[in-house]
Amino acid sequence: MLTLLAQAVPADQANPLPALWRILTKMAYFAGLITTLGGSALYLLVLRPVLRRPSVDPRDRTTLFGRAGLLLAIAGTWYLIALYFQLAGKAARVKGTEIPYGQALNPAAIWRYVSVPAKKGEWISTGAQTLAQYVLWAASAIVLMVLWSPRFRARLTGVVASALVLSFVAYQVTLLPTDFRKETGPDFVDGLLDHTHVTAVSTWIGGIAGLVALSFTVRRQLTPGAGTTWAQLWTRFGTVALCAVGCLLISGLYLAWTFVGSPSELLTTAFGRFLLVKVSLVACMIAVGGLNEFVLMPRMARARAAGDSSSVFRLALRVFPSLVLVEVVLAVGVLFVLSFLTGSARVEAGDPDPTLSGSIIGTGALLAVLLAVSFVTTAKVSERLSRPAAVEAPVAVEQS
Repeated sequence: MLTLLAQAVPADQANPLPALWRILTKMAYFAGLITTLGGSALYLLVLRPVLRRPSVDPRDRTTLFGRAGLLLAIAGTWYLIALYFQLAGKAARVKGTEIPYGQALNPAAIWRYVSVPAKKGEWISTGAQTLAQYVLWAASAIVLMVLWSPRFRARLTGVVASALVLSFVAYQVTLLPTDFRKETGPDFVDGLLDHTHVTAVSTWIGGIAGLVALSFTVRRQLTPGAGTTWAQLWTRFGTVALCAVGCLLISGLYLAWTFVGSPSELLTTAFGRFLLVKVSLVACMIAVGGLNEFVLMPRMARARAAGDSSSVFRLALRVFPSLVLVEVVLAVGVLFVLSFLTGSARVEAGDPDPTLSGSIIGTGALLAVLLAVSFVTTAKVSERLSRPAAVEAPVAVEQS
């Protein structure tokens, strides 16, 4: 695959600077994908299980469910619009028949792109495959958009679950090759880990963005005891985020090896330098997450154990969201840098294709085990930091 790319793109143009429309449409598309996929996962994996607990005040439950539905409706609306502009971008960039982006916005131009017949040996054309994917994505966005109606927000779980399934299936469409004769094992592994990477990023960043938006828009409408509920939300999301970050790191390391031939290419190629900036931003996000896990989460646990509801509310709905907002800002930076990542460092440097071998698979498996151990240790340490105050005040814990 990289060899074909190297033949098609000259080395000095392997990572050209994208046009402004390309940056904006790509950022809008990924923002829509992340918020719809991640927001839906956030609701099903975190919000719904916590808010259905008997300890949650019914008024807070109603408020949070209603606002979550509205935020998902906004995300779906954004995504539906962004999909059209992204699809027009694909129509504008067909190799050999490139057209100005303004012309590509014409529905006729988009139709010409998706209706191109399949080539010899292909069971489906690239355009038709893209059309199927975008139709499914649009369907998921439209399903979320029905949440503008209070009648559908009353069936929030069913609507969100349907949207998540459609969005997830849509992203997997491109795992199917248009020509099975050209598909190889490494190609499938590349695609699978790329999809894992995007799903993990969406779950993590989409969840963060969803919780920040939810906390900032409802905290004035919640009861004084809602701090405890939010502490539980942050704790549960921390577990989900830990799993997502683990998948992100494993898939990201593999993809970096695929696109970067040697560490020196991180500095000597345009692709490598942009990738280095992206990795640095993600590392900062992980560092902020570590601060949350080792400092704020234990502080909330100790405040809950002491029965200090005002401190719990302040930490869970003011301090924690403000710090997590930093991660959202960094994520926007990641999306911006992502718009510049085209081609690969290997192509720019003239390196050969990577070869998937037993040693690479073994190294990946070892890294996965090490990451799992480190994350379990992280959870245990965070729990340990929270435990002393809880042990000293067992009665307060029961009352909370």
